[in-house]
Amino acid sequence: MGTRILYVHGIEAIGGAERDLIALLKTLDRHKWEPHVVCPGTGPFREQLHAIAVPTHALSLPPWRKSLALFQRRSAVRRLQTLVNQLDPAMIHVNDIWWVPHTVRAIASRRSNPVPIVAHVRQEIEPAKVRRYQLDRAEAVIAISRQIEQSLIAGGVSVKNVRTVYSGIDLSERPLTHDGQAIRQMIGVPNGAVLVGTIANLFPRKGYEVMLRALPAIVRAVPTVHYVIVGSDDHDYADRLKRLAHELKIADRVHIVGFRDPVHPFLASLDLYVHPALMEGFGIAVVEAMAMGKAVIATRVGGLPEVVAHGETGLVVSPRDASELSEAVVVLLQDQQRREQMGARGLVRARERFDLKAAVAEIEQVYRDVLAQRQVR
Repeated sequence: MGTRILYVHGIEAIGGAERDLIALLKTLDRHKWEPHVVCPGTGPFREQLHAIAVPTHALSLPPWRKSLALFQRRSAVRRLQTLVNQLDPAMIHVNDIWWVPHTVRAIASRRSNPVPIVAHVRQEIEPAKVRRYQLDRAEAVIAISRQIEQSLIAGGVSVKNVRTVYSGIDLSERPLTHDGQAIRQMIGVPNGAVLVGTIANLFPRKGYEVMLRALPAIVRAVPTVHYVIVGSDDHDYADRLKRLAHELKIADRVHIVGFRDPVHPFLASLDLYVHPALMEGFGIAVVEAMAMGKAVIATRVGGLPEVVAHGETGLVVSPRDASELSEAVVVLLQDQQRREQMGARGLVRARERFDLKAAVAEIEQVYRDVLAQRQVR
């Protein structure tokens, strides 16, 4: 058996962080590593873990910072403590900042046999939050962009404990061609429609409202344009977007199709990929769009400027600026040759910088370094 690693993740829906972890677990060398995952006992994330034969341990992890969740939090920490004692992993990899405090508390009693923590930071983080979520207590912190790495160091994490590892995707699974007409028929738009889209779960921080406010000007310039949103909606945010679309008189141009797996057919059908996020640690969907040969428009937040080469693989625009966003979309929709050139360069960039095997190899090196430090102690 390989070295046992316990992964901690508290969300049952599938978004970028979950897809990234599933890709990591599919690629890990199972002769060297034995993964187990603590996660909610129901939902698509757990189902996908079972599909790739990764054992799961059901546990709900309430938010750390909400006072109303105090008793549930204590219970969850005790249950996690019991699981750690039962499984006795060589290390714990926490898949996002939200569950680092639970994990630190759960292993506090193991002073004679401590378990090192690897914390993955997957979103923009203000330096003040770093200690609040006890990231300085982890033996290693993986940042998914240089921007996040700098915030972690500014917040008190030791330089030697931080490693930037860009999320990777499996480029061997990317079909570059797909039946775009079938997708258009499925969402109910004409075969000749120009299709723009976003792949991201439905949260305000993904900037969907900015894109909707940009859409009327885009429709005026490109009358056949339609906008498709692919992602799960856990908080009735879709209803809010639909109401806004009605107010803006673009309801017939906005198509919210929910969670889809795989997303490749949707990406392949797009004429242009748009990522209007207000906050974004990295943007794995942007890389997936580039790997499908699509030009990308993204916002100047978090790690997105590290992913998209402005003027080469797409355009980077200001967040919250519907006017600037609409202008960028129109510029590229009206220039097919430039879009195709950007898409081709984006594919090369995805292959060179965001390959899954290379990313997993870097993470495995982090594991080896952490285990080597433990032996020294």
